[in-house]
Amino acid sequence: MQPSESSHGTTQLLTIFISVLLFIGSAIAQTEKVLYSFQGGTDGTNPSTGLVADAAGNLFGTTTDGGSGSRACGGGCGVVFELKPSPGGGWTETVIYNFRGADGAAPAAGLVFDQVGNLYGTTLSGGKYHDGTVFQLTPFGGAWTETVLHTFNNKDGAYPEASLIFDQAGNLYGTTLFGGPTRGGTVFQLTLSGGVWTETVLHSFTGRNDGIDPAASLILDQNGALYGTTMAGNVFKLIPPAPGHTKWTLQSLYSFSGGPNGGPLSAGTLLAGKSGVLYGTQKYGGGPANAGAVFQLTPPANHGAWTETTIYRFAGGSDGLYPLAGVIADGAGNLYGTTVGDAQTSHGTVFKLTPPAQQGGNWTKTTLHAFTGGNDGSGPSAGLIFGKGGVLYSTTAGGGSSGKGTVFEIVP
Repeated sequence: MQPSESSHGTTQLLTIFISVLLFIGSAIAQTEKVLYSFQGGTDGTNPSTGLVADAAGNLFGTTTDGGSGSRACGGGCGVVFELKPSPGGGWTETVIYNFRGADGAAPAAGLVFDQVGNLYGTTLSGGKYHDGTVFQLTPFGGAWTETVLHTFNNKDGAYPEASLIFDQAGNLYGTTLFGGPTRGGTVFQLTLSGGVWTETVLHSFTGRNDGIDPAASLILDQNGALYGTTMAGNVFKLIPPAPGHTKWTLQSLYSFSGGPNGGPLSAGTLLAGKSGVLYGTQKYGGGPANAGAVFQLTPPANHGAWTETTIYRFAGGSDGLYPLAGVIADGAGNLYGTTVGDAQTSHGTVFKLTPPAQQGGNWTKTTLHAFTGGNDGSGPSAGLIFGKGGVLYSTTAGGGSSGKGTVFEIVP
């Protein structure tokens, strides 16, 4: 029996309805919402770092400029801020600390919590020798108190640009972009004993076979080894000393310099995947457009060399260019990240990379949001974090209602 005309009409309506639902679902999956636009005054200016969330869902971050002002920094030495969701909707920003120069200036890295709710971070400059600091913020009675844990003096490192990490023993680890005994930047450790934090330089980069200028945060494996990158294009591993020894050993895992994907890495942090695989980003290189790439490093089966695979090469423009931050992963193995753009052809993007269905296939890239440079923000140089329900949070260094940067979310 042939279907009736009314059946055809019903089928067409259902098709249209389903298409609309799919469109709406796609739009929702790519909805960007600005939670806060910085005004460029006492609330902070131009956040260029990622966020950290507490158990209640409050967001914490830093701005390199702005604040209540200080003669040491002119328009402000930067702030640490908190964003709280309001019961009736919206978010409220509170500056929980203003830097004043002697205690640090220009916090250019994200923050990390300890187990009791204290915050730790670094400042790019300031301190007694103007080479940066490591600080702790302790909450008490509704206020936060800052303690400078270490002041860099160039000989032990200078300009810490990356976030800190903890090990299980409560030691802190980080990197400095410059300085150190060989002036190529350092990996350092801070150890607490008797109420005093002591800094130890674990490695000083020389710029020869080990790279130079580590700008990224470190990651830690279950054996206590540290992994990181340098701006010169090196991926390295720092192996802790054997019992009875004190020297850490640097092992160069891979160098992008001079290869087909040559180009310096971004300041992004590596991501540890399954079976020891590492994921990361290159700011430049990765293809003809020189717009950057996302890569995978696979450890050798025995004692051979690590293998690099380029997951995705950015084409520039609306496709995105210059991924400055690392990527994060969800439970299904999808990767998420940002590209900062160049303000001429792109104001930056948030992207998703879906792994291939079959081994040897290609990853699929989806642009979740392309920034316009207007109220939605511009230049997301920081990485993403997950919130409840898979919501993505981060910052843009520019754009927003006053052009001074934003905190935004991407709703899945």
